[in-house]
Amino acid sequence: MQKNAKVDFYSIEMESMGLETILRDLHGTPADSSKRNVEMNDDWIRLARGRITDQGYLGDLMRISMAPAGFRADLAGKVTAIDLSKDEGVAECSAFYFDFETRILTLQRNSRGASWRQLGNYFKRVADLDSDIAIKPLLRPTEMAKVKLLPLLRKVHISSAVVDFMSTLENIDEGSLQLIRQAAQAESPAIELVLKAGREKKATLNHAVVHEIIESWLRIHSDFSDEENQIVKKIVVTGKDEAGAKVEFDLLKDRLFTTMRFEWLPDDAALWKSRGDEIVRAWELNKANLKKLLPG
Repeated sequence: MQKNAKVDFYSIEMESMGLETILRDLHGTPADSSKRNVEMNDDWIRLARGRITDQGYLGDLMRISMAPAGFRADLAGKVTAIDLSKDEGVAECSAFYFDFETRILTLQRNSRGASWRQLGNYFKRVADLDSDIAIKPLLRPTEMAKVKLLPLLRKVHISSAVVDFMSTLENIDEGSLQLIRQAAQAESPAIELVLKAGREKKATLNHAVVHEIIESWLRIHSDFSDEENQIVKKIVVTGKDEAGAKVEFDLLKDRLFTTMRFEWLPDDAALWKSRGDEIVRAWELNKANLKKLLPG
């Protein structure tokens, strides 16, 4: 059975030891070691397996849901409870590749697996770091470069559904986090955030603040949205270029991603090889363009 999945790309920034060091240390532990486990809410996250080279690390991050597994049913309607022991849960894996030279992360998007935010929290906690691991989605180079170079930022329009657990987000700017909490408390199903510059001809929004807000909502979009359920509906930036012409960028459409196609097999090792090969292929096909996003 053929399955499709989106593949996202992120830059990794850390103040202390690098992710390469963490991965090498963790890779050196036994595959069944409890040192690979981190509990997050009702789930456990663990590095299930990996392959290391001088160039990078190909890994599989496993999310084990300890919530009741539910029921299975046949086509005649017979329902049977799925019986798991106390130390068992339903597992979903997300393949990833981390390139040591560029510190770019290539990650399989899996709505039931570990998200990019959980990945960052996992490596922070497994390495007992004091500071967060900054993971930022990469945008299409031409469009994002133009947004950052705009001399005048005139308007930012963000539209999103409100989900209760969004109020517990981490690595989100304080203003957006407060807005999300207030919307949830007010029992509002949606948020519309519009920031406008003054009416003066050369008025502009604060670039640093706007960039921080945009990055926060891109993180929310990456963490909670999938092909069937888009939590964040819109992130549109309007401004004026150096010639004074009005320009507009839709940053959700401009996110850099690709797709992978792999064979779903009822064999864990065979399925891992299929997904792992596709993640590496996605990196190899896109690395030339991705490297252009790095500072000179």
